[in-house]
Amino acid sequence: MRKKVLLIAFYDETPEPGGGYISRRTVFLGKALSENGCDVTWLKSGFSHSKKQDLHGSSIQWVNEHFKIIHVPGIGYKHNTCLRRYMHDWICAKQMLPVLESLKSVDAIVCSNQNVIASFLACRFAKKRHIPFLLDLRDPWPDLFPYAVTSKWLRPLIKLAVKPDQHLLKRTLKNASAVVSMSWDMLRWGLKKIPHTKRPTKVFYLSTTEDVILTKQQTDVFSKKYAPMLARKTLRVFYISGWGINFQPSLLVELAHRMQNEAVDFILCGDGDYSDKIRKEAVFLSNVFLTGYLSHEEAYFLAKHCYCGVIFISNESMEQFTKITPTIPNKAFFYFMCGLPLLNGMPGELGTIVEQHGIGLNFHGNDLQQLQKLIFSLRSDDNLRCAMAKQSRLFFEKHASPEKVYTEYAQFVKEFCK
Repeated sequence: MRKKVLLIAFYDETPEPGGGYISRRTVFLGKALSENGCDVTWLKSGFSHSKKQDLHGSSIQWVNEHFKIIHVPGIGYKHNTCLRRYMHDWICAKQMLPVLESLKSVDAIVCSNQNVIASFLACRFAKKRHIPFLLDLRDPWPDLFPYAVTSKWLRPLIKLAVKPDQHLLKRTLKNASAVVSMSWDMLRWGLKKIPHTKRPTKVFYLSTTEDVILTKQQTDVFSKKYAPMLARKTLRVFYISGWGINFQPSLLVELAHRMQNEAVDFILCGDGDYSDKIRKEAVFLSNVFLTGYLSHEEAYFLAKHCYCGVIFISNESMEQFTKITPTIPNKAFFYFMCGLPLLNGMPGELGTIVEQHGIGLNFHGNDLQQLQKLIFSLRSDDNLRCAMAKQSRLFFEKHASPEKVYTEYAQFVKEFCK
């Protein structure tokens, strides 16, 4: 008999028919469970977090015959950190309760911590019904909230305001059957709230980047499109992200300005809130190529024609990532999938992975002079660069392939099913 698994994650995007979206953690886990003997129900908001639009309202959508999505309505919001989003979370959590009560049978619940009140209420529901409850730590929320606010004079007030949510998260952690996370740093952040716990714990990397295999037609199209850039006899540095407050390439534009005469090109993929700023800064730089948003296939093609990838946190967000907990953004796993040596400026666990596995080189504090030296070191040592490229791909295959990560995650969940 197929087990019934409930997934609760309000912020991952609903899959769009025919593709054209980026799959996130809950999609991968749900598919892995549905393909391994489970009937999966995913409870989420009908409001799109990335597009800031109410796309689905109160509706049901099927991913496959054993995997359905139930959307609950909220009020929506325009900014990631605002009072209206907090109200939205509460409303969605309240809308969730009658759905939980209507479910005839649930063998296990996997819940993201990003909506704190929803995870608390779902955990209380699970405890009352004797259902195994697994909490997936996806974000250092609500601890992160005060540092996401730019006005420092507001932070003491916000720290007081989030104390009730911190209390709810602690209670949820204490009552969870197991605690999982997308990184060891994030897991340690959560477990500090419940020291000496005996709960089972596990890390399953965020990795949601599947292998890309280009067709001959795609290769021909991309080769023609980027022929002028690829004809340049330069070392190409690759960067990809959404251009928001946490991740955006201003630092690399500044470095490109310094290195205009050094035969180094910077391929910057992405777009977002900082688009106008980046384009204005790069407008007269012949060694900067701005591609906009790209499909995985086109980004993969460009990455495979670059010598290294760069990842770092913006100066504006450095404080929150060092004072709360570092993270491993999914773009790192894209670099690993492409087999790129990584020049890493992220603090914490990613730096350890890069060093221990010989994947690349670390720089600190967004030090441009140090980063420039690392680029020169890769240019001058092809053997080192090739060795790092090999280790990058090997790490992906052994530790970060979505097929491997989410098959293991699904098996871990099934072990808790009643």
